[in-house]
Amino acid sequence: MKKIKKIWNENRVLMVLAIIIIICLIVIVCVSLTYFYGSSESEYGNRLDGINQVKITDKIKNDVISNLESEEAVDSANLVNKGRMIYITLNFKVGTTIDNAKIVAEKVPTLFSEEELAYYDINITITAPASADSAGFTLMGARNSNGSGTIIWNNLTIKDETE
Repeated sequence: MKKIKKIWNENRVLMVLAIIIIICLIVIVCVSLTYFYGSSESEYGNRLDGINQVKITDKIKNDVISNLESEEAVDSANLVNKGRMIYITLNFKVGTTIDNAKIVAEKVPTLFSEEELAYYDINITITAPASADSAGFTLMGARNSNGSGTIIWNNLTIKDETE
């Protein structure tokens, strides 16, 4: 017992530092394990929970596409559903203005139910080819399921350096 007291008295600072280092290593190992090997059963996490309750069926896809293609200015429409995203591509006829194309694209959220709009994010790409009269355009819009409900537009039309 005297030997232990002597070692403790001579190396008190080193012993306290060693205990602090051991506690820090244990905390680092615990945090690393929970971070890299989380408790989630799914390797993708919980972002796709409820996807079977709010499903975009082929009937819904066909209804949306046929409704969009019934517009006079629309040349073709396509809808792809991946996870919690709905990608819609609208190709417009030559000579369609950006404003008219936006009006047609703004109709897209009304084609889905409130439950679908609350679950899925919508990305819309609208394009029109260039012609002798018009330069053509490419616009992308997005509607977030948790957002304000409006479509936010981004103009991706390439312009000449002289303009």
